[in-house]
Amino acid sequence: MTKKNKILILSSYIGLVLIFLIFNKYHIPCLFKQLLNIPCPSCGMTRAFKAMISFNFKKALSYNILSIPLFIILIIIFITTLTDILFNKNNLKKLTTLIVKNYRIIIMLIIINWIINIYKDI
Repeated sequence: MTKKNKILILSSYIGLVLIFLIFNKYHIPCLFKQLLNIPCPSCGMTRAFKAMISFNFKKALSYNILSIPLFIILIIIFITTLTDILFNKNNLKKLTTLIVKNYRIIIMLIIINWIINIYKDI
């Protein structure tokens, strides 16, 4: 990984955190739900992440069932990326390969979550 890529990745992480913190005060409506009148697979995810920041995991699960697994995966990706950058490793490539190999399971979980979101009318 080149030094330019490392700086780009770290900047992206910092930017995403800042965007989340800025929009944490505002409610952003789901465009998918506004257009089609049904919730999208990720509806409730922002509220769930806000609940997790407050350590209210039960509430996070009520907003979106996949919020906690996604949060854990994002933390693992973040830590893996940092260790790759600091120690010149290539574990992120192994992790993404593992995720891509299991795409069918991931898609199935997203579809199940979507059905649940529609049923709960999040």
